[in-house]
Order: sequence, then C-alpha cells, then structure tokens
Amino acid sequence: MRTELPKSFLDRANQNISTKFKGVSSPVTIGDSLISCPYERQYVLRMMIRNKDWFFIPDELSWMKPQIYELERLQKWNRLDNPFIYVTVCHGIVTSELDDDWHVDGFSTRFEHLPEQNYICSSVNPTEYLEQSFDIPSDFDPLKHNIHTFYQDRADNSKVRQCEANKVHLIDPYCVHRRPKGTNGIVRTFWRISFIPIEIEDDTCTINNLMPFQKKYGRKDIRETLTRYI
Repeated sequence: MRTELPKSFLDRANQNISTKFKGVSSPVTIGDSLISCPYERQYVLRMMIRNKDWFFIPDELSWMKPQIYELERLQKWNRLDNPFIYVTVCHGIVTSELDDDWHVDGFSTRFEHLPEQNYICSSVNPTEYLEQSFDIPSDFDPLKHNIHTFYQDRADNSKVRQCEANKVHLIDPYCVHRRPKGTNGIVRTFWRISFIPIEIEDDTCTINNLMPFQKKYGRKDIRETLTRYI
C-alpha cells in the first residue's frame, strides 16, 4: 500500500513519547476495511501475532490476514519499523467496560520508546475522538498520575468528533478517543491492529498458542497505582 501518511504524523512517529506534545492528534483515514469477522462472537485482547522475527497468525485470526499484510506494507512504505504486531477483536454484543471513557493507547513512559501505530475499525457506532489540544503541565508525572483521568477531566464536549463506520483509521498515543457511550448491548465489530516498538508486558493479553514460548510477566498494572492529577 503506497499511502503517504501526513508529515505531522510521521514527525511524531519518529520522536519518543512525551508529555510535551501540545497539538491535536486526530485519526488519519486510511481506507475501506478489507475484512469481515466470520464468527458469531470473538473477543481477543492484544494478542501478539508477530515478534521481531516471524508472523504467528492463528487460525481464528486468519480472516484478518489481508488487512494485516496490507497495513504492514503501508508501515514499510512510510519507513515505520515497529517490530511487534498485536491484534484486538471485539465482535458480537458489546459487553466491554472502561473503553467508553476518554483514553489513549500506548502512552507508556516506563521506557523511552517511539510511539506505536494503531489501525482501528468499527462496523457501527464508530470510535469517537477529541479534536482538542491538551496542555500537560510540567509537574505531571505519567509514572504517578493517570493520563486517562487527566483527559477525562478536561474533555471539551464541543470538540467531540467521530470516525466513519467500516473505514480503517490510524491513531497514535496522542489521540484521545473512546467507544461511544450507550453502545453496550448492541452488536458491533471493532478491531485494532497495533504496530508496537516494544513487547507489551501484560498478562491480560490473549495468549497466542502458536508462539514458541509464552512469557509470564507478573507485573502489576501500573494504572492501579496511578493517582488523579488535580
């Protein structure tokens, strides 16, 4: 796929994650979705399907292969080299929680690293985002303060926008977004293909039985210890 991503997006993609970013990060529309989930219900949370060396796509995610490979080509065309790929699928009646609060994906500062790229798509009630800039104060510490509640407390409802259904959109860790409120109980397909610079050390990720080894990280979710910035 020879789609040139916006220069502003690529500039951010080549600089380490930082609280100093003060601009607006809106989704980039990539194009129509190439895939459709064949199951009545499927739930996969951040399953690793590529490590630094090889693809390991299990049969239950084979329906996603055309989209995965197409987006990998887009990444390469734009010289984005994040080596790990993770897949999330929420297909069926919506029962998930917390994802309808304002949040960002991949904003971790435990290690210095480049931003991840998340390609998302919703069949109905597509993702909402804030076309809003946030000035994060200098005393905000992402290892102590919760970045998600920081955004929730300062969200401007007049700046809410919505992605298009059945379109692939690209977001980075600066894009504040959520599943629309009031969608619990409806039938919806949401998928995310994430190109990530570092391994996600989280035991809640869905296990890929094709991987040659499965690590147990034993790490407590740092979000459980973070405090609200006042």
